[in-house]
Amino acid sequence: MSESAVYLQPAFILQHRQYRETSQLLEVYTRDFGIVSVLAKGVRQEKSKLAGVLLPFSLLHISYLDKSELKILTQAEFVHNHTPQRLALYCGFYMNELLQRFLFRNDPHPELFTAYQACLDELCTDLNIEQTLRYFELGVLEACGYAVDLTVDSNGQPVDRLKRYDFQPTVGLIADGNGCISGASLQMLNVKAPLLGATLTEAKRFLRAMLDGHLQGKPMQSRAVLAKMIKYL
Repeated sequence: MSESAVYLQPAFILQHRQYRETSQLLEVYTRDFGIVSVLAKGVRQEKSKLAGVLLPFSLLHISYLDKSELKILTQAEFVHNHTPQRLALYCGFYMNELLQRFLFRNDPHPELFTAYQACLDELCTDLNIEQTLRYFELGVLEACGYAVDLTVDSNGQPVDRLKRYDFQPTVGLIADGNGCISGASLQMLNVKAPLLGATLTEAKRFLRAMLDGHLQGKPMQSRAVLAKMIKYL
């Protein structure tokens, strides 16, 4: 790799949109360079060999010129397809939006990249979808430095499995008799144990509070779509 080019970088397409008559602008999540904007010239032409390659949820190896904020795609090779189906597909788009909303551009997180790929594999099995999303949300918060210590509250007191807790953006984890999550569920989250029954419901509410606190009221489009899909399935 030189200063002006990147070769065969593992990557996923998070989003694409049309650009002029024959090209596409891609939001690409790379392993070693984080999220980058890439221009795929001529990819919408009828004879383009890349039209069927640059798809979401497919692991690619891409090469691009890196002379400005907007990279120029020079090559893309298909490696593996992780495309989930039905409800899991919309969960995948939710994961993509989470990455775009929380990660800074050009800020690599190789461990989160690996976790993203593993989550796609889990979504493809169509099992434990809710648990997969909860631990991915937690992973995003941890990678961005927004996670809280799940073993102690804001006063430094150890989490008691018999108590209930809440999250406040400016304070952190607080003991609250009417809190959204039990100490027992926090302990399960902390060790990334299987989430079942009430623990899964509580984890969803708790992580939603954390995410919303950092989103500062800005809605996530994929979340609304996902809620509708769950309602009608």
